[in-house]
Amino acid sequence: MNSYGKSWFANGSLIGDFSEQIRMAVTQERSALAVNTARVEAELASKAKSEFIASMSHELRTPLNAIIGFSDMMQSHKDLPDEQTDQYATYINEAAQHLLQLINEILDVSKIQAGALTVDLQMLDVKPLMESCVHFVEMRANAQGVSVICNIAEDLPPIKADPLRLKQVMLNLLSNAVKFTEEGGKVVVEVTSEENGYVAFSVTDTGRGMSQEELLMATQPFGQVRNGHGDANEGTGLGLPISAALIKSHGGKFTLESQLNTGTCARFIIPTGTINEVHNEAENASAPQNPAQAETDSPAQPVH
Repeated sequence: MNSYGKSWFANGSLIGDFSEQIRMAVTQERSALAVNTARVEAELASKAKSEFIASMSHELRTPLNAIIGFSDMMQSHKDLPDEQTDQYATYINEAAQHLLQLINEILDVSKIQAGALTVDLQMLDVKPLMESCVHFVEMRANAQGVSVICNIAEDLPPIKADPLRLKQVMLNLLSNAVKFTEEGGKVVVEVTSEENGYVAFSVTDTGRGMSQEELLMATQPFGQVRNGHGDANEGTGLGLPISAALIKSHGGKFTLESQLNTGTCARFIIPTGTINEVHNEAENASAPQNPAQAETDSPAQPVH
């Protein structure tokens, strides 16, 4: 072999070694970035959970103290006027309902993270449920000077949905919209039918909106954003992640868009279907699973 051939092989070997070194360096850099990203996410999750536990101390004690306080008053004062007794009973009921909501949200997130969240799909007429949700928040909205506008398209097809879970999603979105909208603002609810076999729901407000950092926080479990008055939010900070997971379990898609000092729009779509399809899905869900398939199917991933 002449000197040119030897030189070519030598250069080829050097190029190969250099390429291998570059590949290893890139792989190591990617691994380092992945480890760093995972570490940052773990630290943020740990911080969020610590803040959540701290806030829960207040959130759980407040309704419990109300229940204990008013029930003690009723027990120690047997001769209370009927009007006052009814008032105390109302306060106890409201505190108990609030406490139940907090506990249910915590349990829902546990189910989501364990891949055990289920929905009871059935044919559902959208309009009555939506009107019920809007009426539920109108009193609070009026008290804050916020107008609620409801635009529901005519002749909407029925959807495959769990009525209780869908109501949970809508009430969460409406409550958030009213909470983050100041006096004189408005909340617009729209429901329309899409050509691709979906019904689209949206809740848009003219509130303070969120920065990109706040938007990311709001969609994370345990993340909380301050309300329109700059005060710390009441609640667990679990509503939006739970809503997103519930819509996903319906075969739909959930999106949240917001701009600071402009407002926020929460939108989701749910597929329509026939009664037979719903019954078939319910039968399949209740049917015993093939043991071999159970071992190979991957569990549902937690919502982040």
